[in-house]
Amino acid sequence: MNSPLPNQSTQAIAVLAACFAKTLGEKDPEFITSFQKNLEEMYYQIRDNSYFPSETLQAVRLTGDLLKT
Repeated sequence: MNSPLPNQSTQAIAVLAACFAKTLGEKDPEFITSFQKNLEEMYYQIRDNSYFPSETLQAVRLTGDLLKT
């Protein structure tokens, strides 16, 4: 998928979601794995739904990518 770079709002949402997940993961190490699995499942559920704009998919994907770093 060759999409343009996410806009600032999409980036901010992804960064905040990743920070929340990492913080929760400090208390429960299994949380991040479960969260990443849910992100991936959600991505595949919404990617073919025209209701969701491309920015939503970008936010979900970027959040997952940030958690891998």
